[in-house]
Amino acid sequence: MNPTSREPSKQPALTEPRSIRRVVGNVISILTSDVLNRATTFVLYALVARHLSAFAFGQMSLAFTLFYTFQMIAVAGMKTLITREVARDRRQTGQYLVNGSIIVAVFSLLAMLLLLGFVRLMHYAADTAAIILLLSLGLLPYALSALYEAVFQAWERMHYIAYANVPVNLAKVCLAWLLLSQGYGLYHLVILLLACQVAVVGIERWLLGRRIAVPRAPIEFRFALTIIRATGPFFGIDVLIATWAALNVVLLSKLAGETAVGLYSAANQLMIPVMLVYQSIVLSLFPIMCRRFDMGLHRMRHVAQYVIELLLAIAMPTTVGLFFLADSALVRLYGKQDFLLASGALRIMVWSLLLVALTHALGQVLLASLREKTSLRIIAIDVLVNLTVGLILISQFGLLGAAITALLTRVIDFLLHYVLVSRLLPIALGKLAWKPAVASVCISALLVVFRGQGVLLTVVSAGAVYAGVLLALALWSTGSVRQLKAKYLL
Repeated sequence: MNPTSREPSKQPALTEPRSIRRVVGNVISILTSDVLNRATTFVLYALVARHLSAFAFGQMSLAFTLFYTFQMIAVAGMKTLITREVARDRRQTGQYLVNGSIIVAVFSLLAMLLLLGFVRLMHYAADTAAIILLLSLGLLPYALSALYEAVFQAWERMHYIAYANVPVNLAKVCLAWLLLSQGYGLYHLVILLLACQVAVVGIERWLLGRRIAVPRAPIEFRFALTIIRATGPFFGIDVLIATWAALNVVLLSKLAGETAVGLYSAANQLMIPVMLVYQSIVLSLFPIMCRRFDMGLHRMRHVAQYVIELLLAIAMPTTVGLFFLADSALVRLYGKQDFLLASGALRIMVWSLLLVALTHALGQVLLASLREKTSLRIIAIDVLVNLTVGLILISQFGLLGAAITALLTRVIDFLLHYVLVSRLLPIALGKLAWKPAVASVCISALLVVFRGQGVLLTVVSAGAVYAGVLLALALWSTGSVRQLKAKYLL
């Protein structure tokens, strides 16, 4: 079957989730895996900051950023394509798995060669270059893992992703702490990360063989070429997103040095947890959104509004909390007063959490409705804006310039997504945002009044006030508990 076909699947209709329970289960599974993956990286950053220098922190930040950028080349856009196509017709699982593995192996080798060329072109210090290139050996196992996780996601068996990632990431944190506390450096830490990545892909492959009924399929070069052509827009999207994410770090590394990279990454890491929640929610609902598109745009609109409202309910209080508690969060996490230099950048960048929440939801609408080329054009514009503005602001203002660049680019990204999606689906953002907005204003007042009090007590109190106000507004707007439950059933 042609992967680009717009015809709905002729397989027997799959049971559509009728309540929030299955969605919550999938969100929790993906969130558990993603949270531990990113939380492990989060902890590794904190451990390096506490045991090594800010310069070493910057080295690791640069190495991780480049690895995440070039891994998009290694995956070759396969993950989103396989999720969408296998979700529509599970009988294609074997074909995509076998031929996709060959494709990502070839693209992983290409990514390693390109990264080697990039490091030589940038003339990084020898020890920094060695760390980057050593980490690049993990590109192939990462790409295979992404392929397997796409199948789990398409089959809505996200808990298998957690089964593979949870134990490995727990072991990773413990072993990393042991290495750093015994005086070992970044080289040993990178070797540990490579071993853990190999362990994850091995467990996922075993689970795939034992738990998913994958039909046997031969290697078909014609089908593989068809996949590559179909995955072109997804490949472009992934590479451009990764390039966009890396631009400020690369510009800072050349214009301000590794220490500035470390401060920028320190601020950015504080926003990672909420980003993980966004990602887990949209990934869990993406297969449902794809099937709803086959039924008609009006069926997909309900899911899109549900996602937007849910993400805004998470984004608004987080944004307010990080803005007011930036100093405390940085010092408590990294354990050094030096990282207070990142607080100004954090207070600027944190507002992008609202914009990212919206564009995550709107972007999934474009992908589910087979408009990946539109997404590709939007992200190409984002990268161009980031590069142009970043060269000007980072060269003049360093760290703060990078923060302003990140926020301005997010504004452009949201506006482009909203204009294009609103032509496809009428979505009233004001109607979806007013309840969390009112609740966030309430906790803003609380944070101002209790500034200087214990951080933990302040956070708990603010969370309780936000939840109470939001629930009261939701009940008031729907009329009863029964109507509230009915509104959020998928």
